[in-house]
Amino acid sequence: MAAFFTAHSFVIAQVLGFCAMFTVMLTYQFKKQRTILLLLVVCSLLWCCHFAVLGKPTAVALNAVNLIRCVVYSFKSDTKWNSKWIPITFIVISVISTVVTWENLWSVLPLVGGVFTTIANWQSDTKRLKLLTLPVSASWFTYNLINSSYAGVANETIVVCSILVYLIRTRKESGETSCQENTPA
Repeated sequence: MAAFFTAHSFVIAQVLGFCAMFTVMLTYQFKKQRTILLLLVVCSLLWCCHFAVLGKPTAVALNAVNLIRCVVYSFKSDTKWNSKWIPITFIVISVISTVVTWENLWSVLPLVGGVFTTIANWQSDTKRLKLLTLPVSASWFTYNLINSSYAGVANETIVVCSILVYLIRTRKESGETSCQENTPA
């Protein structure tokens, strides 16, 4: 069994990544922040497995931080979990995780993505959340490309496309609403 895993680890990693990618495709089509965050937990778990198989400890650590952060953020509506110190704490944890698992200079890219994700997922406005996710995708796209995470490259491309579809769709909806409101009865 170990020989099979070793011989096929790259393919297994990509399959795990494509499963995560499918999950994230669904994520950005929802409006409720809690639904988005809970789907991101599943996605982060799959990315942890993907990067573990690829042997990328910084990416594993930052996806694990993201998983925990999404769980905590899903309770943001509870006043004890709605402190500005929570995102600051996760940024510090991300920096420490990067230092502890440092691979090379490219390890900065997942950190940048992690910091933007921390800020993006703290937003109550889902449109702002999606806009702040764009720099996350740029950081991870580059990291994935450099580290042969083809599922990750595809994922970031789809994330950007999915966000753009959402923004176009909601712009049309808000445009139709404002036209209807301005039309005399």
